[in-house]
Amino acid sequence: MKNHMKWAVTAFTLSTIVFANSANAIAINKCIRLVRNPQVRRETIINTCKVCMIAKVQRKRPGGVVGTPTQREFNLQPGTQLLLPFRGPGQTRISREAPCPSVR
Repeated sequence: MKNHMKWAVTAFTLSTIVFANSANAIAINKCIRLVRNPQVRRETIINTCKVCMIAKVQRKRPGGVVGTPTQREFNLQPGTQLLLPFRGPGQTRISREAPCPSVR
């Protein structure tokens, strides 16, 4: 009985490590980063990839219409950054990122 318990604990530990590494790899591979600057109380999005990316940004403000965030879409060329136009209190998050459509 003890041997079965050791195997179960070992298997659980190894699976936890594998899933944790997968979750970290997903977060690391994102192209668009959201950086908060407390001195100017604004946020910047940065494209860290070598391709043009579209970033959809959501902003929720306190005391506003409940459940209705502001959504904006920005095109970012490779290696560029953009100071977001949102001012004042609120929560900002990147809701989606995708490569820019190819130009023909």
